[in-house]
Amino acid sequence: MKLQTKIILTSTLLLFVLLVVANSSIYFIFKKTMTDNAVARLQIESKNITEGLKQVSNNSINKKNLLRAYLPPSGMIRILPSKGIPLFVAIKEQVDLQDLPYSYEDGEKATVKNVNNHLYAIVHTPVIWSNGDVVSLEVTEQLTDVERSLQILKLILIIASLAILIPTMVGGRILSRIILLPIQSLIQTMEDIEESRTFKKIIRPASSKDELDQMANTFNSMMDLLEENYKKQEQFVSDASHELKTPLTVIESYANMLKRWGMKRPDILEEAIEAIHSESIRMKQLTEQMLLLAKGDVQWELKIEQVDIAALCRETAKYLQQAFQRNILIHVHTENAFIRADEKKIKQLLYILVDNAVKYSETPVDITINRSPSSLSIAVTDYGIGIPKEDLAHVYERFFRVDKARTRATGGSGLGLPIARRIVAAHQGDIHIKSEEGTGTTVTVIFPV
Repeated sequence: MKLQTKIILTSTLLLFVLLVVANSSIYFIFKKTMTDNAVARLQIESKNITEGLKQVSNNSINKKNLLRAYLPPSGMIRILPSKGIPLFVAIKEQVDLQDLPYSYEDGEKATVKNVNNHLYAIVHTPVIWSNGDVVSLEVTEQLTDVERSLQILKLILIIASLAILIPTMVGGRILSRIILLPIQSLIQTMEDIEESRTFKKIIRPASSKDELDQMANTFNSMMDLLEENYKKQEQFVSDASHELKTPLTVIESYANMLKRWGMKRPDILEEAIEAIHSESIRMKQLTEQMLLLAKGDVQWELKIEQVDIAALCRETAKYLQQAFQRNILIHVHTENAFIRADEKKIKQLLYILVDNAVKYSETPVDITINRSPSSLSIAVTDYGIGIPKEDLAHVYERFFRVDKARTRATGGSGLGLPIARRIVAAHQGDIHIKSEEGTGTTVTVIFPV
């Protein structure tokens, strides 16, 4: 059963029950009020008859004449002895009143009886008859006016109920359409999403500030979140391939060198095997870190040891020079280039910074190492395209690209610097970028010592 049908049936049934209860209450209250008034009037009439009987002589004929004078227009008067048949019956037109059952009452009593679907008010009053016996004076009146009024009231209540139920059903249908319109729109949107495999939103012509509007806004927000995550997922695949491209390029370069000279020159064989092995391990670690980065906040597990930054820079420069056929110049302005750090993470950091510098410049890249009493700095400088000032604040955002057209051509992703920043932060260091568009970029990393 559709929700719209359930709403209409439930609201109509509830209203029907309420109308039945209300109309029944009105009907029975009105009926009781009318019958109580009729009985009270008949009791007064009965008392008048009793007073009249006391004033006439103790003669049955006179008393019977008096009873006929007090006979109601639609009623009957009977004198009922304690035993036997009625002593006197007075009736005008309603012959069927004689068939009403009777019983002797030794006291005053007033009742309303329903006989053959007709209402009768009956009042019993004890009187002394002409023979000296105590008899029961029964005054009966058919409540014709009450029956007619009740019929009219019943008809009015039925018509009023129909006049309420029919518009209510129509209004319930209209209201259910209004209520279910956002739900139907939601269903249609979800079907369109399933069919077209694209993200769509519910179009709301106006904001109603109700729960349905809140549902539509929540759905649209969920679609935005899903679309954003979907795009990030696609971007992550591209970024992961970029981050893995550098070690794969190094491995491929040394593998080609092995094919040409590896068997003839032992020095090249040893260098290539070492480079391939080192890059394979780095690629494995990089893959694990990329997966951690994709899940959210990275919890770095650092293996702190004494690291020779100068030696690590020379090793990184050597591998990347071989891979990209570019000059990477190293300037060490200290005799103590040692810090306590995670060697593998620092190596990954250098690969990210030098790889970016090589890709966005055509001239040699400089790596400068300086030391102060409290810190050691590594500056990677290229003389390439630079970064616009308005983009400098966003370069650490995951998946951000300064120039999407250019980075697609060079293979950049925007994921390297976020990883680099996390590595520096894990070592309680700082990273700064100074760049001028068209001149070059310098990335400086400062580690405490």
